[in-house]
Formats: sequence, structure tokens, C-alpha cells
Amino acid sequence: MNISKLRDKLSSQYDSISDLQSIFEELEASYQQLIAMSEQVDQTEEKYALLIQNMSDIVWIGNREGKITYINEIVSDVLGYAREEMIGQELHRFMCPLHQYDTGDCKDLIESMLERDFKREVLWMLHKDGKRRIILETNTKRVYFDGILMEIQGVGRDVTERIQTERRIRRKNNQFEVLNHISSAITTNLSLNNLDKLLDDICNNVVVETKIPLCSIRLIDENGDLGVKAMGGRMKSLLNVSPIMKTDTFTMRAFESKKPIMLTTADVAMEHDHFSYLHKHPQVKSVHIFPLIANDKPLGTLMLATDSEYDDENVMMLTPMSNNIAFAIEKSNLYKNLREYYLKIITTLVAAMEAKDTYTQGHSVRVSEIAVAIAKKRGFTTAEIDEIRIAAILHDIGKIGVSDAILSKPGTLTSEEYEQVKQHPAIGMRILEAIDLSREVKEGILYHHLRWDLKGYPQPSESELKNMAEMPRFAKIIGVADSIDAMTSNRAYKRRMSMTEVKRELLEHSGTQFCPEIVEVALTVLNGVFGEHF
Repeated sequence: MNISKLRDKLSSQYDSISDLQSIFEELEASYQQLIAMSEQVDQTEEKYALLIQNMSDIVWIGNREGKITYINEIVSDVLGYAREEMIGQELHRFMCPLHQYDTGDCKDLIESMLERDFKREVLWMLHKDGKRRIILETNTKRVYFDGILMEIQGVGRDVTERIQTERRIRRKNNQFEVLNHISSAITTNLSLNNLDKLLDDICNNVVVETKIPLCSIRLIDENGDLGVKAMGGRMKSLLNVSPIMKTDTFTMRAFESKKPIMLTTADVAMEHDHFSYLHKHPQVKSVHIFPLIANDKPLGTLMLATDSEYDDENVMMLTPMSNNIAFAIEKSNLYKNLREYYLKIITTLVAAMEAKDTYTQGHSVRVSEIAVAIAKKRGFTTAEIDEIRIAAILHDIGKIGVSDAILSKPGTLTSEEYEQVKQHPAIGMRILEAIDLSREVKEGILYHHLRWDLKGYPQPSESELKNMAEMPRFAKIIGVADSIDAMTSNRAYKRRMSMTEVKRELLEHSGTQFCPEIVEVALTVLNGVFGEHF
């Protein structure tokens, strides 16, 4: 080989070495870049790992079998478990076994993670101590590779305190709604001037709104003992309705302390047998006595029996309610006394008015007796009978505003005089405005001269006629009773009728002046209770 060829060959080798050198330099640069990238990845992983470890939320990863493959250390602060105790275990084993979800039990819920991602799903976990339940608001994400589910990533935040606070707020709101509803019922029913109905409504509202199975109200009677006035609830058949003596230990304790007391099984076993029957019942868990006191005067007690454990919040809620009940009872009693006093004054005025004319003396009392007899035959309730008695006694009170000369005139009245007489129902209503009379009592007084065919006086307005399908029922009865007494009494301008004439008159005007049904009932009582008047 000559020198020129050797030189050419070496030159070609140098070119190859140069190419290799360039490739090596490129590889070296790539390697350094990979090292740098690897260091950055390691640093990023360390940062994220540190971030996850320091998070206040629980971060976990699970496999397709629902087993935990990773969980951060915060879990020990939240659930009490070390990471090592949970990794490799099924997630549902750390959940509260008593809680039921819409999808089923705990295992069913975890299995549903394979089907969908969770968004703020609430998981009820059980603390390692086995006593506390921890509520985790959880988000999950399913991770796939080549269409195959690889793992489930989850983040859970402890919202136990928030949920409990929300529950307490809702419970307080419900309690306020209960109190407001019962208080409204008390206020509404005060206008009825019926204490028995008021107490019945209170008991029914308490058991409906609070879900308490037994509620009773006792009031102090004239002997100082406490008798049952109202009761309600599905357990009311358990109530011992015999009076409680005024010397009862628990009642005196409640009155003296002015605070509710809870009776324990030991209390009733040692000192009293009146409440022991309740504690013997397996469903009764607690018995509470609330004193009903108004203006430092004991009025009675509110007794509650519950089928759940003692709840201090319920007692706190019901304490102001018992004060409202006591106030309502006191107000009802005062109103009743005032109403009775006013009625006595009015009745006395009626008697004084009628005493001026021997022909009408005792008329209102007799009309009241006839009306009550008819009402009883018609099946009216006790309260309704009391109402119609009042309406009948007061039906002619307006005649106080009519001239005595007109009322006692022996002859026929002029048209002007008759117009004055026709004003007495309206005058009576003005006199009675100060009394909170029921609608039916007012209608009985105002329309007792209205006829069955809606003629007569006073004539209802067009709007009243539209709402008046027929003559008001109290007015129907008082109108017949008033006519019967007028027909069977001697008056200055006519003699009394015989029973035969009265019956004929009633039948002749049945369906026009008188209600046929009331006439039929009136005929059955004429020879009975009121036979002595004929």
C-alpha cells in the first residue's frame, strides 16, 4: 500500500471517528438531560408526597378488589389507625357497619365505586375506639389503562363537626317550628272560650309535633287535687286517670322548684305508686312533669311519657311551652269569669226589662228552656247546647232600646211602631259587641225573627244571602221556641192558645215561617218537658 492510499484510508477513518464522536456527544447530552429530568421528577414526587402527607384530608388509593394500596398518614389523626393497619385491608371494614346507604350496606357502597365516580359522597366511618362515628365527604376517580380499570383514587374530608352542627341547627329549627305551631294553636283556640277543647288541642298538638307517645294535662280542682282534663298520644290508654292528691311528692317538688322534673324508676318505686305503672311498661323510657304556674299560682301539671332516652334539648324546648300553656289557662279562666260576669249583668237587665211587663215576664228563660230541649233532641253537643242557651236568653236584649209604650201597647201597632220593634235584633247585637260571642250565637240573636223562607226581619244583605243557603240553625230553633212561648202566653193584645191550636199553628206554617225539621222535633217535646206550661 502506498502512502497516498494509506493517507486516504486514515482520512476516511477519521471521518467515521468524528461521526462517532458527534453521536457520543449527542448521547452524552441526552443522558445529562435524562438525569436532570429524573431529578426533577424525583423532586416533584417528593413535593407531592410531602404535600399529600401533610394534607388535612385523607388521600387513599384502592384496587379493583376494594383493598387499600395507599393511604396518607393523616388517617391516624382522623380515624385512629396507623397507615400500616389499613394498607392491604378492604375499605368497607373501616366503615360504620350500622349505617345503611341508598345502595345498601357499606360493602355495597364500596363496590359501587367500580361503577361510578363519587362526588361529595358521605361515608360513615368508625373510629378505631369503636365509639365515635366520623363522617367523610368523599370524592373518587377511577383510573384506566388501555380500557382496563387499574385503581380508584379517593380524597375524604372530615365533615363530622359540620354535619353535626347542621343537624343541631335543623333540630333547633324544628323545635322552634313545633313551639310556634303549638303556640299558634293555643292563641287561636283561646277565642273559642272553651277550656276543655283548648287543653285537648294542646295535648294533640304536642304528641303530633314532638312524636311523644303520651301527654296529659291535670288542673287543680276545688279540693286542691289534680284531675285529668286532657290527654293524647298512642299510649294514652296507659294513663292512670284517678286524681293526684295535692300532697303528692313529685307534684309539690315541681311546684316548689318551678322547674320540670324527671321521674326515675327508683323514684316511683320508693315513694309513689301513681306513676309506677308507666315505668313498668317496657316502652316507657322516661316520665317528665312540667309545672303549670301563672303569676306564681300553681294551676296544674303537664305530664309527658317518652319511648326514647332522656333528651335534655326536648325538655328545654318544652319548658317555655309549659309556660305558654299556663298563661293560656289563666287567660282562659279570666276570660271565662269576665264573660260569665258580663252575661249575668245582661241577663239581669233582661229580667229587669221583662219584669216591667207581666205578660213577658220570664219569656227569655222559657224560650231558652224550649230551645235547649229541641237542641238536645237534635243531638247537639254539650258546648253547642250551652251556646244556644246563651243565644236564647239574650235573643230579646235589644228590646231595651225600644220604647216601653210600644212594647206594652195593648192594641195593634202602627207601621212606624212596628218598624221600631223590628230594630231590636240589631240593637241587641250592638249591646253585645263587648262579648266575644260565637258566630252561631250572634246569628241566633240577629235572625231569630227571620223566616224559614228567608222573609221576616232583619233582611240579610245580598252578599249574606249568597252565603246563606238556609236560615242559620240557631235562629231556626230560637225562632220556633220564641213563637211557642208567645203562643202559649197571655199577652195584652191576645189570649194564650191551647196545645191543639199551637200544634195546628206550627204545622200550618211549617215550610214557610218555620223549619219543618225543627217543627217536627218541637212537637215531640211539647207534651214532655214543657207540658206544665199549657
